[in-house]
Amino acid sequence: MRKINIDTDIRLAMTAAVRKFLAENPEKFDAREWLKPAREAAYKICKQRYLEFGCEGQAPKIKPLPLDAMAQRYTKGELAQTVV
Repeated sequence: MRKINIDTDIRLAMTAAVRKFLAENPEKFDAREWLKPAREAAYKICKQRYLEFGCEGQAPKIKPLPLDAMAQRYTKGELAQTVV
């Protein structure tokens, strides 16, 4: 298992979208307006990264566990964080 953090990519995409929107629409300062293109930019970069990392179609491999089963695993220490 590997973890790849795409948060910086998302923040850069959102910031670029906000800057572009505000530069093109200096009279609009309502966050509800400039957050729309920012959210769209975040969506696009997330989708692009998930496809690039081969995550598409992997959801069926995830088997949900009931809350009580997860609580038991925590109690037993099975989910304790390990640092390698």
